[in-house]
Amino acid sequence: MNIFVHGWSFSKEIWKDFFDIKNSVFLDLPFHGENRVYNKKKILETFSENLFEIIDKSEKPVNLIGWSLGASICVLTALKKPEKLKKLILVGFSPKFKDKMLGHNPVAVKAFMLALKVDFKKTVYNFRKTAVEKEFKDIPLPEKEGGIAILKEFIELDITEKIKLLDVETVFIHGKKDKIISYKGSEFSSKMVKKSKLILMDSHHAPFLENREIILNNL
Repeated sequence: MNIFVHGWSFSKEIWKDFFDIKNSVFLDLPFHGENRVYNKKKILETFSENLFEIIDKSEKPVNLIGWSLGASICVLTALKKPEKLKKLILVGFSPKFKDKMLGHNPVAVKAFMLALKVDFKKTVYNFRKTAVEKEFKDIPLPEKEGGIAILKEFIELDITEKIKLLDVETVFIHGKKDKIISYKGSEFSSKMVKKSKLILMDSHHAPFLENREIILNNL
């Protein structure tokens, strides 16, 4: 089975080009898409626990495919060592987002959070355009308070030390033109994980939108 987890501000619809893949599940992050009701405390941890349970109940081995914030949740889940987990495919991953080298400049992150409070809608659409060169107005905006809450947790997350504890086959995919998360985050992480492969592409934050095969060829 394949489980896909999208990135912040989008929804599972970002994976629509993959909906035809058999035995696949597409999840909405808390406060995104159809997943609107969620506790605003320990959001990442709770969601990773839910994901662990889905993997644990699966009758077949599971591939976890995560993008951006979704990739971090996949790593948190994998660190719990679910027995049925076969492979991780992490797109646009950072072990520490609030880091100039591994993620994004902390000064710019602070300014972005302030902008979200001033004009949430405009800021989210600007974020999407910066990330993937398109506003994707067909994908609904996340719920404001919850969307900001989960992003705050992601910004404070630091798994630079824990990443070395991953003992599952892991594929890191990153666009070298990524304006949201530096590809250095995936480079660093691939060196820390023993069973890993690094794929760098001449692309933005979501290379799978330009090249569907980059995911399919690694499942």
